[in-house]
Amino acid sequence: SSYDEVWVMNELMENLENGVPPIQLCLHMRDFQAGKSIASNIIDEGIMGSRKIIVIVSQHFIDSAWCRFEFELAQSRFMMERSANIIIIILEDVEERKTKKVFGLHKHLKKITYLKWSRDHLSKMRFWISLRKAIIATNQKFLIIYWKTDSPFNSYSAVSQSYYIS
Repeated sequence: SSYDEVWVMNELMENLENGVPPIQLCLHMRDFQAGKSIASNIIDEGIMGSRKIIVIVSQHFIDSAWCRFEFELAQSRFMMERSANIIIIILEDVEERKTKKVFGLHKHLKKITYLKWSRDHLSKMRFWISLRKAIIATNQKFLIIYWKTDSPFNSYSAVSQSYYIS
């Protein structure tokens, strides 16, 4: 399923880049440095260049070794800086036992307020207001980690589809 990528492109990008005020996304196909490895772009531009990280949690995220790796890198960085700067968006329900597959995710879901995507109109409105508040309040870059199905790097799928908001 390419649901995660479709959601990022059609919902997240559409609402943030075309909203008021517009929030520019940094998309790998548009904004990453050509000739530089994808992993280096993710680390240099995303993890190291971001104050907060947005993680899109879905079954695909849970099953992706690369998504788990990126999430662990993000946690390591922010634990060293002693700050809790990860915004979690639950895109679809994932069994609690499966969240334990991703180091630190279960703990984050128990201890911090996260955003949950819903298809009903009122919930969507609340979701976008809450996400915009979190982004605009800090006015910093955000890395977005999620699964992309048709990546040529399927075993490393999140690498080719990680974004940050600047």
